[in-house]
Amino acid sequence: MIKGIGTNVDTRRVNGSIKRLVSELEFFKSIGFDYVEIPAAGLDVIARGRIIRKRLERVKELLSNYNFRYTVHAPDVINLKIKTNPWHYKVMEATIEFAGEIKAEVVVYHYGDVDHSIDIPERLQRKAEINALGELAEFAREKNVVIGIENVTHSVSEVLELVKTVNHPNVKLVIDVGHLFIFTSYTGINFYGELKKGLPHAVELHLSDNFGESPQTYQKIPDIEAFRFVYGIGDLHLPIGEGDIPYNKVLKIIRESGFDGIVILEINSMDRFADEYADSLNLLRKRLILNSNRKRKNRSR
Repeated sequence: MIKGIGTNVDTRRVNGSIKRLVSELEFFKSIGFDYVEIPAAGLDVIARGRIIRKRLERVKELLSNYNFRYTVHAPDVINLKIKTNPWHYKVMEATIEFAGEIKAEVVVYHYGDVDHSIDIPERLQRKAEINALGELAEFAREKNVVIGIENVTHSVSEVLELVKTVNHPNVKLVIDVGHLFIFTSYTGINFYGELKKGLPHAVELHLSDNFGESPQTYQKIPDIEAFRFVYGIGDLHLPIGEGDIPYNKVLKIIRESGFDGIVILEINSMDRFADEYADSLNLLRKRLILNSNRKRKNRSR
């Protein structure tokens, strides 16, 4: 059975505003989420790779007023493959420290891209990420946090290979279904096969909807949210059922896999979709939790 269903506070949406954070937490409380994913880059608790203690204490006090359980999303730009920039490591380390302070269960890290513009062979970049994660995993263990590596523009198989190579109990997989749908739409890799392969190793799932359309398809369409919506381009973070991801089958696969981690609903445009949060949550509870309860009851008869 899954541990609970949550949603994310988006980095750009909250943009350092404590007032906005409170507003969102109150909204999520009214709907009934179990978890909230907190953005380390959205709350100004980290500067130059260091924790800002005064800000941290304010955020900790605020979060303690709610009964949510928490996860943390590391800044998207962290790339542990790029050892020539030591701040990637330092910011990730500070993010894990922040997660430990707010008693978060998972820190989500985006799988790093190989940088072909620098004069460092790909194999050494990959080795740098493996080594960095091995070291950070020990720090995460001290803080009682799991590092979850998320697929972005790569297959789940490739990310899973990194998880297995690091081979540490505090490094696991995060499957972003929206990212996977776009990736497989363009590569021809089997979407369901990748999902099934990753689920036994996943600590967290990110669920949202899109149309499987890469943001690179239409180069002359500006990267402006309103335009991307009308053209259906990129990782739109739509409510469940408003894009083309076959969620009837996806949720069935998740349920039947026995996945027992955290599910995070990622709807980034709250202004557009505030009314749809409750519908998506109710759908997920019905399809993931209630069905799991029925299956256990049937087995016990």
